[in-house]
This record gives sequence, C-alpha cells and structure tokens, in this order.
Amino acid sequence: MTTTAAGERAERYRELGLWDDRRVGDLLKDQAARTPDRELFVFEGRRVTYGEFDAWVRTVASDLVRRGVRRGDRVMVQLPNCLEALVLQVAAFRIGAVNMPIIPIYREHEIRQIVADARPSVIAVAAELSTRRPVEELEAILTDLGHAPAVRYAVGGERPGWSAVPGPGEVAEVDLPEPLSAQEPTLLLYTSGTTSAPKGALLTSAALIAHLRNFQTALGVDEDAVILCATPLSHLGGFVAGVIFPAFLGARSVIMTAWRPDEAVEVIERERATLAMGATVFLSDLVQRYEAGAGREHRLTLYACAGATIPPGVVLRAEAVGVRAMRCYGMTETAGVCAAAPGDAPVERRSQWDGKILPGLEIEAVGPDRTPLRAGEEGELRIRGPQLLTAYTDPDCTREQIDDDGWFYPGDVGVVDDEGWVRMSGRLKDIINRGGEKFSTLDIESTIASHPDVAAATVTAIPDERLGEGVGAWVVLAPGVEWTGPERLIQHLEDAKLARQKIPTQWTVVAALPTTASGKIQKHALVTWGERS
Repeated sequence: MTTTAAGERAERYRELGLWDDRRVGDLLKDQAARTPDRELFVFEGRRVTYGEFDAWVRTVASDLVRRGVRRGDRVMVQLPNCLEALVLQVAAFRIGAVNMPIIPIYREHEIRQIVADARPSVIAVAAELSTRRPVEELEAILTDLGHAPAVRYAVGGERPGWSAVPGPGEVAEVDLPEPLSAQEPTLLLYTSGTTSAPKGALLTSAALIAHLRNFQTALGVDEDAVILCATPLSHLGGFVAGVIFPAFLGARSVIMTAWRPDEAVEVIERERATLAMGATVFLSDLVQRYEAGAGREHRLTLYACAGATIPPGVVLRAEAVGVRAMRCYGMTETAGVCAAAPGDAPVERRSQWDGKILPGLEIEAVGPDRTPLRAGEEGELRIRGPQLLTAYTDPDCTREQIDDDGWFYPGDVGVVDDEGWVRMSGRLKDIINRGGEKFSTLDIESTIASHPDVAAATVTAIPDERLGEGVGAWVVLAPGVEWTGPERLIQHLEDAKLARQKIPTQWTVVAALPTTASGKIQKHALVTWGERS
C-alpha cells in the first residue's frame, strides 16, 4: 500500500466525519460528565446511572494501575453476563490497556491457543460456570505455558491466588494514564477463520467509533433509544450493545443474563425497549411470540440482524407484527456491520439483501484474479474502509487477508449491485456459523480424527431451522471398527474440552470421503454421500 493512497483515504474518512481524535476510553467519562444522573443500564433489576458506573470504572482502573498494569497491556475478560464483564472492559480502555473479551463458551482447547498468542497481563474469569471451574482451567493452562499475568480476577467466588473485582470506592483512586490514541489498537478480538486456531484481530478507537457513527445513522437512533442486550458481554456485539453504543448515544440499555425469549418479551414491554441487534434466532423467537399475541402493550420496533444466515421470511414476518427488521453484513474485522439498510428501505429490499454499503466503506466483488466484477456479478467480496482492523496478531494471517492496497478479504462470496447493496451468497472459508458464533471446521475435524476409531473425518455446516447452521460430521471408520453410534466420539470431543457448541449434532458414516484428483475433500458432494446415523 502506498503511503500517499493510504493518506488520501484517511483524509477522506476525516472529511466524512468518521475519523477524528476521539478515543473509546473517553466515551463513558465524557457522557458521565454531561449526564451523571441519567440511567445507563438496568441489569437484573439493578439500575445504574452514568455517574455511578463511571465511579466504578475509576475504582477498577485504579486497582489495575496499582497492580502494575501498563499502557498497551492486554486485559482478558471471559465472563458470563454480569456487570464485572462491562466494568473491566471499560476500565481497560480508560487506562490505555487493550481490551480482550473472550466468549464464555470457549473451554481449555480454545483458551490455551488464545492465551499462548496474546499473553494477557490481566485475566478475569468466573469462579464457576455451570459445571465448569474456569479458574482451575486457567491455572492449569498458565502453568503449562509458563505465563504469569500481573492480575487474576475471579468473579462469583473466592479462590486462592485470585482477587475479587473491587466494588465502587473499595480501592483508593490513583492518577490514571491516558487512553490509547485513536489510531492505536485498543481492542483485541479472537475470531475463527480458515485455520483451526482462533485469530486475534486488532482494532483501533478510530475503527470502532467510525462503526458507531455509521450504525447510528443507519438505524436512525438517538439518546432516546432503549437497547435490549442479551448477547454475551464478553463479545463485540454484547459490550457494544450493553455499554459502548449507549454511551456513544447518551442512551440506555437493558441487559439480560442470557437469551430467554419469554422473559425478553416481558423485559421489552416493561422497559419500553426499542432496539435490539444480534443473531437471527433472537428475532425469530420474538416474532413467534408476537404472532401468538404477546407484547400487546409495547413491542420492539427495530432489530438489526447480523452474524448468521437470515431467511427473508423472518424479516417479512417481523414486519407483519410491527418490528422493522434489517439484514446487515459485517464481522469482527470491520468492528461490526459495514452494510445496513437505510431507514427508507422497503421491506422487500431488507428481506432480500444484506444492507447498503455504509459511508466511507468500499465493498467489491472480484474474480479469481482479484479484478473487480461488474455490478450484480457474483464473486469473492473484499472490503476497505475506516472500520477495518489494523492487523492480526499473526503476521501471516495479516499478509494472507489484507493486500498491499488495504483490501481485506474475509473469504465471503456475494454480489454488489449498482446502488451499493450487498448480498452474501456463500463462503470460501471453511467455517460454520451457528447462531452468530463462527467455528473453524478444521478445529473440529482434527479432534475427531485423533480418535483411534476414526480413519478420516470432515465437518460441514448443516441446515438448522432455529440457528441457521449446525455442525455435521462425516466419518470414515478405522478397519475393524463397528459403528454403534456417536457416543464415544462425542465423549472424545468433551474430553478434549472443545466448546460444546462445536460438537456435531448429525453424524454420517461413509466408506470414503469424496475427493478431487489432488485429494481435496469435496464437501459440497457430501449432502448426497453416505447414510446418516
């Protein structure tokens, strides 16, 4: 990429009002100074104002600094939905550390890879999580890796060698360092891709705030918005909906511990929630209940779908019950959505297309030689713009997916029409998108294939009416092994500590896997291959 071309694009982003010197670490502080008594969020009946939450952030930030956390250090937060998940992330931004949220479903298999790559200075996990003991899991991983973080927080129970996250005013405040500048990476997100290990994507304040500005315009919302948040707070979508987007708008959020559709209908009605964003499954669940007559006093009015396959029929059904739903296109590497439907878009457009390219963004469909195709022609999608990641933590991944002209290649296939509308039609990347969570098939395949009963295995996405996609496994048994069902292989995956969402729900035993002349598995041929178990 030439310095001149990159500079010209940066100047254009500034002219569009998408880039300036604003920092994510200042969003809450600045809003709290303006409206300290305004409600920021309600969580499990607890109402918290901007001023109250900002005071708690200062306490936690002071504790981090007092314990030796410095600018640029990485703060890993892997917690279920709780207020500590938000205060730790905002505190990291405030002191110029790098926020590193990790989704709670990841277990030892994924966490080992992430900790080895990131070497975080702070680790915050739950003392207990269902039947798991995350503190003990992390202790074993840290010992194996020889890594000693400066701070270890356990939430929800005391553990030797681990501290509790201090409450408001429990730690004397100290002078806090400045947040990282707008162009310094301040957010590290791990996402699955074409390789088995999660990839670490580095994003700046400039990228994140550009997304917030574009998203506000696309949704047409302001400080009067009430945002329902039921996605994981240790995830880009969750902490944006729970605290970052409300702080940017001066609005408030309603946070649930997890998605429970019947409860969500009641919460939306009671709190007069107006907006939600997330995977299709949430919208589908809401629509079903509204069709049955729930929510007569107040219903959600706007839903932004992203992260999973979105059937047109769901958008049309939502429209019929008073919910303006829109399909959006985006990903971790673009700090959120990079295409969304404008407010005047008819439902026919919103149900059939994945949004219109947002200001400052460029999205093109290209051929195998990466030459741009004509409008409406299907090809590999590439993206460039102010919301883009700076790099991956792995330089090889950066070189593989970002070219010298600043184009990012996410591995998606689709079309872009002459009005700038985008529709994704498939993926080059071998991943499964289960309800918005993306998993590498290679990761699952290699673990299945390590079982002595298996001679070969591959994994594909399978249709799932509720989640969009599920996990299907295709297995060639080792000589002499008789198939009695998938129980032994499922236990093998459990023992390997894969996230349970990765465990196949459909198993198919085949005599051989279909391959090309070069030996590459032809996954598209598997739908008619073998007998299901």
